[in-house]
Amino acid sequence: MKKPRTVTLLCSGFGLGLYVPGLLIARRLQHLGVPADVCVFENVLLPDKLDQVLRSKQACHRSFPFAQMSARMPMDMTRTVDEETIDKLLGEWAAEGRHDFLVFSGHWLHVVNRYRDKVHPETVNAEIVYVDCGLPPSWVSLKHFEPDYAAGYREKWIYDTETMKLAAPIAVGTAPPLTYREREHRFVIHGGGWGMGTYQSKIPELRAQGIPLDIVVYEREEATGGAAGDRFFMMDPSWSPWQRDEAGGHIFPPFGEVVQGKPVKFAHRESYHELFDITRTSRGIIGKPGAGTMIDSLASATPLIMLEPFGEHERRNTEMWATLGFGVSYEQWKQADFSLEMLERLHENLMAARGAHADFAAQYRSHVG
Repeated sequence: MKKPRTVTLLCSGFGLGLYVPGLLIARRLQHLGVPADVCVFENVLLPDKLDQVLRSKQACHRSFPFAQMSARMPMDMTRTVDEETIDKLLGEWAAEGRHDFLVFSGHWLHVVNRYRDKVHPETVNAEIVYVDCGLPPSWVSLKHFEPDYAAGYREKWIYDTETMKLAAPIAVGTAPPLTYREREHRFVIHGGGWGMGTYQSKIPELRAQGIPLDIVVYEREEATGGAAGDRFFMMDPSWSPWQRDEAGGHIFPPFGEVVQGKPVKFAHRESYHELFDITRTSRGIIGKPGAGTMIDSLASATPLIMLEPFGEHERRNTEMWATLGFGVSYEQWKQADFSLEMLERLHENLMAARGAHADFAAQYRSHVG
């Protein structure tokens, strides 16, 4: 029997929205018997450019207006990479006979273009994968400099924005969603992988309503002054998605509960991210409509209470989730007096939509053989 070829998934650590979805697909492909390897763009950056990413990460967390402005500024990423690292990577791909690629970040495309030129274009099977309903910043930047960047590539959208339907959902774990009545009376609130957005400003109002919160903080100092029913969680601040483990692979974010006076015990699962276990037992997710949050919402059938989006791509995500009846804006929920009945209807819509389509990895496996 012919051995399956390795699929290379080209991700980015920016905000985790182009990292966690790629890692989820990689794990699912591996479960289906397809070898898969994840590469993260930040690993090919020049050291000073990587330092700049870390500074931007902190600035985006502390100022959402700064993050919004940064998203609108095109960047030519061809000038930020370490050419020796790129040459070494291309040599490794060629030596291993890499042919199949899933490209999640626009920053990678010039690297794939160079590889195609190196090993013959007709033998490289590369697909551009969009996990949002619009183009996220890396693709917007690329389009600014190269309007026809996708020529010669297949493009795959997770969501069909023309018909406003699901197209290729990303699976998370194997456990079926809990019914709404089985769930704890708790709500997850967070700002995505980089802790961005207006979520912190909503916490006092939610506490005043007596709503118990599972708050994902970005820095340990933020895990103070909670109400009696609140819990705090955080990712390991020493971890970055471009770090590899001892086996040379990438892992889901180490995650743990923050309890005052105790060290945080960070842990990570092999097949999906730890936050998902909290999300799937919750009544709702309160946060901006990022790619990873939408994946969690659908996979767990947990309604999304949507805060201000980050960029045009998340604005279109908001439209999709509202149109499908999977989410509601925070202001609408507030006007409905924080109604659980409203959220239960959204949960039922999510439950009904699940299983209508094969997941992305299963679809991909079927057409690559």
